[in-house]
Amino acid sequence: MSENQSAARRGTVLNYEVNEDERTSEGVVAAVAAAAGADPVQMDPLAATIDPDALDALFANHHDGTPRNAGRAQFSFFGYEVVVSGDGSVTVLDPAP
Repeated sequence: MSENQSAARRGTVLNYEVNEDERTSEGVVAAVAAAAGADPVQMDPLAATIDPDALDALFANHHDGTPRNAGRAQFSFFGYEVVVSGDGSVTVLDPAP
């Protein structure tokens, strides 16, 4: 089973668009907090799961300022599966069974 098929079998809890004025890592925390109904301050730090600076760099604009629209990262955070896409979307999925 591919990652896409596996993700499709889990229910989407929340779709979130990262704002231009926030870093991707901030968007991930905001999305998972909203899905969980949790205060971000009370959540485990994102850095315990994935390097926030590396995540931000992966989806940052190119050096010439053009958007980086490709790429995908998938990881578990705070009990959810998280899929970050190069188009600026963060999808929060039910945890894998």
